Amino acid sequence: MKYHLVTLGCAKNTVDSMRLEQALRNGRHLAVDAPEDADLLFVNTCGFIDAAKDESIGVVRELEDAKRPGQKLYVVGCLTQIAEAQVREAVPGIDAAFGVEAWDAIAAEVGAASETYDIPQGASMSFGQPSAYLKISDGCDRPCTFCIIPTIKGAMHSMDTRRLVAEARMYAAAGTKELVLVAQDLTAYGEDEGGRDGLASLLETLSAAVPEVPWIRLMYAYPGRVTPRLAETMAALPNVVPYLDMPLQHGSDAVLRRMKRPVLAKSLQSIEVIRATIPDVVLRTTFIVGFPGETEAEFRELLDFVRAQRFDHVGAFTYSPQAGTAAEAMGDQVPEAVKQERYGRLMELAQEFSLASNRRMVGREVDVLVESREPSRSAGGDPIVVGRTLRDAPEVDGLALLKGTYPAGSMVRAVVRGALPYDLLCDPAEALAPASNVRAGRLSRGAGDARIRRRRG
Repeated sequence: MKYHLVTLGCAKNTVDSMRLEQALRNGRHLAVDAPEDADLLFVNTCGFIDAAKDESIGVVRELEDAKRPGQKLYVVGCLTQIAEAQVREAVPGIDAAFGVEAWDAIAAEVGAASETYDIPQGASMSFGQPSAYLKISDGCDRPCTFCIIPTIKGAMHSMDTRRLVAEARMYAAAGTKELVLVAQDLTAYGEDEGGRDGLASLLETLSAAVPEVPWIRLMYAYPGRVTPRLAETMAALPNVVPYLDMPLQHGSDAVLRRMKRPVLAKSLQSIEVIRATIPDVVLRTTFIVGFPGETEAEFRELLDFVRAQRFDHVGAFTYSPQAGTAAEAMGDQVPEAVKQERYGRLMELAQEFSLASNRRMVGREVDVLVESREPSRSAGGDPIVVGRTLRDAPEVDGLALLKGTYPAGSMVRAVVRGALPYDLLCDPAEALAPASNVRAGRLSRGAGDARIRRRRG
């Protein structure tokens, strides 16, 4: 049978969808782009915040409204893990619901395809794409008062290193140029099995296993958990990019204590370690605005912290109370209008530093990983392809707009000619040698279809 899959939420959900697709492919089911062409409809939902829940239910309802006789509609993932009854009440026409990581149950439900399809190599999502996500663990042991993930996913559990190496080699063989390591907390990898500095060891193993993959990127490091060994390992390995995402959530110790997050002194330890070891490191972080009880003075502490640290990339969210979390029961909820006003002030400040960071790149040589399948045209009629430098993670950071016509997955040597608040304007450096993976070019190594939707969170 033919299936259509919609994935909502974070990169970790993308990895879960890949697992689901593998189970379906094992049953000889074929992916199709249009829901009307499918026999099986799947929605991999997100239940992290209320807006994500509403989006998930809205997408399921749209598919139900358009469902033709004989089609089956299945809802899976985070939202159905914690609120299956709510989903069924909102969309009574679904055929079955499954929680997280229910691949065997889903495979048993849909069975094997009754027809034999010639499934092309690379038909599954991310196979043969320029970038791929590698989820190294799932679940979380952290006590954050705003977060429902431990309820959804359970305790942190690390993926087997041999399995991760096998997946990485599979992607490398398919031509993937970037592996993005994701987890609720990358820095906890291996601790459930009694290990220490497991992430550093994993990086060494992956780097050696797939030397042909030029970029290995780290997302979601926990504040205060970036050890000297981890920083030194990142600096030493030629295909681990000098980029780290560390969601700090706030810049006021009082707010961080209410969140049950590490205080600033802990976060600054990690920031100092990584910057001292990798001077050209690109730092990304995320903040929550309008957490219960946040005063104007506490919000100004956040602004002062951002000014002091001058992060390369900042994402932000307004706080949304989640049923089942400790923060939901807290008093002194911040009015929505105040949240939005503070969000605007924070992002306006963050944009200043993003633009300054990009302007420092003007005149430098970079490598651009091309993502767009077809070139667009500039105002002057020149062909332009869309890609990224190593300074920018997929979906959440900026783009590199490169003159010329290059196929998706190409790694093109370029010169930065201009800077926008989030994006870089690049020309090909055609007279130079092809992009390489040599250690001497940390900064010059820097840097699907052209992306229309881009998250800034």
